[in-house]
Amino acid sequence: MKAGKYQVRAKGHGTSFMPMEVTLSDNKIEKIEVDAQGETKGVADEVFHRLPEEIVKNQTLNVDAVSGATISSHGVIDGISQAIDEAGGDSNEWKKRPKPSSHKQADSELTADVLIIGAGGAGLSAAARAIEFGKKVIILEKYPQIGGNTARAGGPMNAAEPNWQKNFKCLPGEKETLKQLIEMPISEIDEEYQADFKKLQKQIQKYLDSDANYLFDSVLLHEIQTYLGGKRVDLKGHEIHGKYELVTTLVNNVLDSVKWLEKLGVKFDKDNVTMPVGALWRRGHKPVEPMGYAFIHVLGDWVKVHGGKILTETKAEDLLISDGKVKGAIAKRSDGSQVTVHTKATVLTAGGFGANTQMCQKYNTYWKEIADDIATTNSPAITGDGIKLGLAAGAGLVGMGFIQLMPVSDPVTGELFTGLQTPPENYIMVNQKGERFVNEYAERDTLASAAIAQGGLFYLIADDKIKETAYNTSQEAIDAQIKAGTLYKANTLEELAKETGMNPTTLVNSIKKYNSYVEQGHDPEFGKSVFNLKCEKAPFYATPRKPAIHHTMGGLVIDTKAHVLNDDNKIIQGLYSAGENAGGLHAGNRLGGNSLADIFTFGRIAAETIADEIK
Repeated sequence: MKAGKYQVRAKGHGTSFMPMEVTLSDNKIEKIEVDAQGETKGVADEVFHRLPEEIVKNQTLNVDAVSGATISSHGVIDGISQAIDEAGGDSNEWKKRPKPSSHKQADSELTADVLIIGAGGAGLSAAARAIEFGKKVIILEKYPQIGGNTARAGGPMNAAEPNWQKNFKCLPGEKETLKQLIEMPISEIDEEYQADFKKLQKQIQKYLDSDANYLFDSVLLHEIQTYLGGKRVDLKGHEIHGKYELVTTLVNNVLDSVKWLEKLGVKFDKDNVTMPVGALWRRGHKPVEPMGYAFIHVLGDWVKVHGGKILTETKAEDLLISDGKVKGAIAKRSDGSQVTVHTKATVLTAGGFGANTQMCQKYNTYWKEIADDIATTNSPAITGDGIKLGLAAGAGLVGMGFIQLMPVSDPVTGELFTGLQTPPENYIMVNQKGERFVNEYAERDTLASAAIAQGGLFYLIADDKIKETAYNTSQEAIDAQIKAGTLYKANTLEELAKETGMNPTTLVNSIKKYNSYVEQGHDPEFGKSVFNLKCEKAPFYATPRKPAIHHTMGGLVIDTKAHVLNDDNKIIQGLYSAGENAGGLHAGNRLGGNSLADIFTFGRIAAETIADEIK
């Protein structure tokens, strides 16, 4: 090969492209440097550390993709192949070289106070809080890196903080939303929520009577919106709503979770209040760093620094159960060796089953169909492992038939943050003809159902001003997606319609009407309740979207202390659960921003319960 430094670009996770510098001698790969700034942090970090090291050490491209990050792994290998070919080498020959030999570790036995299965947000928060109580903690994570679905989350975490929210003006339509709550008949509210609902109505009336112009919120509003947002009826006519005790535990403790995360090192953007799709209200506390990585790296680093032991690529396969009490687990490393962990308390935080399509299809009672080829927003790790372990210990299940579809997912990959993803007050959703078809401020299942009725594929329309409100993107990423044909851009709406196959007149009329509704603060067509920006400043953008599996509401039955309960609602000794691994809180539909609220709150609660019970 011709020795030198070669600049190449490798396809990364989603639609990003990673610049790489590959240093070659005449017969060796000397150095590989990956610039992964455009990648989703926390999703494929292990790829950029492990693969270059393995390839340089063994001088072969015949290496295994890092589990859970196949696209990024192949991107790195393809980039190096390009450099070798440019240098006059034969990348195919490098790919046929022998694989690096692997060394099998010896089986081992470990002991701890607390065993946590799953290193996502719930698991790491449980670990950190347990360590604060002086407990020895071991975490098992089946994938090569920590984070789970939390690393892929958008970042806003719901918590009512009225004194902070008063700093922001109310948006057109928000007061009308509150008036609708006041006018709702008490008969439509389930009995256990009625007393709180009446108190909320008084709070709202007092705010409206004051004629104030700030963003109103309260713990009770968060409670009632969580309850109403999750109250659903399945295909068989069975109604479900969030358990009162779990919902009130969440909303009354989540602000403490925000403050606790701040204490550990998470920095929140106090200058902006936001909300993800389907959140129903602006109460999102968004980290300064991008996406869920902001939580994961702070918690992960804190746990390691303070003595927590995290075993990655180590899958818990069986719980140790003796005399009806869970006393640890048996796990298998990726090399086939076994790890047995003996412990006083075991916390299941392995997530739901959104990346297990067959399991979703098996339990689904809400959607008419879940297609075999449906995409998912989930990490490939989220396959129901924790639920299966709980069942083996005799745990009860709740709400398993309710699968949440994320309406605004990438049509191909299922990802959330390709294209221009903005706060819902700036959403303009149009079908393939260019017509609006839904109240864009509605719950996620409402939006997904409406999209499916339009054939699945639809577009989010944005102009240059709306573009500025998009989450977690950069101009470089936008330009790359336009070039790749996964995001559309044009100087006029007519041109944008032609690029996407819409009717130009229809799209122009749809946007013209939408802009008039923004001016009025009222949408007579679909009842969109909150508005912010008009769509009028060129250039214009169209982001293709399609519903994908996002969250599984069902899971193990838990109480307010995060104990796992059996079918008779009795505590299974030694077993706890938090986050998407558990059910009963979100019921039939989860509000956007409530998942992060859930995992950090009930993860903390699980550790606090264990600290009280295990001295």
